[in-house]
Amino acid sequence: MKRIFSLILFVIFSNEVIASVEGETIICDKDTRGYSFISKNKVKISSINLNKLDIFSVNHSYEVAENAIFIQQPITALVKEEKPRPIGWIFRRNLDYVSLDYINGDWSRKFLWSCEITTSEQLDIRIKNKLNDLIKVNAKKL
Repeated sequence: MKRIFSLILFVIFSNEVIASVEGETIICDKDTRGYSFISKNKVKISSINLNKLDIFSVNHSYEVAENAIFIQQPITALVKEEKPRPIGWIFRRNLDYVSLDYINGDWSRKFLWSCEITTSEQLDIRIKNKLNDLIKVNAKKL
């Protein structure tokens, strides 16, 4: 009886731990993109612009489902549209990200990358380090 009760408590507490992603930060795509979940429905996505070689951030909305986190269009685009469209999702169990692309009226997978949990400070450091590496490589080519 104690084991069953302990198992039930474990399931309840473990579900509570993964039920909310608010305050979590993950980094993806070999340190070129990060997701900071800043509220219960808003995520700040930081990424490296490979054309301009700088870092930019855009706020998106997101929705948490049982097995995935659905990243929606940028918040500025949501004002124009009545129903948000997902642009990708993160599998909650293994933190793989799948990006979606809307082509000819149909959604298709654009790319897939792996993510890992990190801190906001580490996210900033790792993205800046990756940007510096890209700038050095670009300078050598010139």
